[in-house]
Amino acid sequence: MATSDSYDFDVTAGQIVKDALLLNNAVDPFNDVDANDSAICMRFLNMLVKNIQKDANLWINTDVTHTLTVGTESYTVGTGLSVDTARPLKLKHCRRQDSSSNEVPVEVVSRQDYMDIPTKSTQGPVLQVYYDPQIANGVLYVWPTGSTSNVTLILTFQRPIQDFDASGNNPDLPDEWNIWLVYQLATLVSPIYSGSVRKDLLAIALGLEGPLKDFDTEQVAIKFQPTLR
Repeated sequence: MATSDSYDFDVTAGQIVKDALLLNNAVDPFNDVDANDSAICMRFLNMLVKNIQKDANLWINTDVTHTLTVGTESYTVGTGLSVDTARPLKLKHCRRQDSSSNEVPVEVVSRQDYMDIPTKSTQGPVLQVYYDPQIANGVLYVWPTGSTSNVTLILTFQRPIQDFDASGNNPDLPDEWNIWLVYQLATLVSPIYSGSVRKDLLAIALGLEGPLKDFDTEQVAIKFQPTLR
């Protein structure tokens, strides 16, 4: 028996929608999904992925490089703005890169910690950054505001998940999430098509979700150090 030697299986939004409706006995397997049903399910599917992006961890991270303007305390973050990337959900890590391409960790601080800095216009190598996500566009604050020997930040953001704009779009998620999307969507729309929340579908969705979240966790060694007295 020969294997396929292929790893490119994926699904589309339209297939997820149809499978979710099939689980609710709301569509004929051999017919196309009604346009109104498709629109309802696509709306729920987009709300679903926007909800789970808050729990995503490893695969949703992205590094964005930004060149500082010495003396500038803050930068707008969003598509086409000073830091040109889709508005991130969080800033997880930051490091600065000097003219010799050496990288130095920069502390990501809270709003309160940043606001407590008495002189925010201080110039020098960046030591701390604070990211305010806002609603439409984010704002990145840096302190000190940079120097001629420290011009670049490498920002590790938690990015948003891309929308489903058409039925032919693939999920912006790892493939292992596809079956969960089907069962979770089927559960969400079950009151519409089955009259109530389908407990059987919900149980399967929850059973799939736990291992997915466990898998989306970085494996690191735990180190123990003796206490110095």
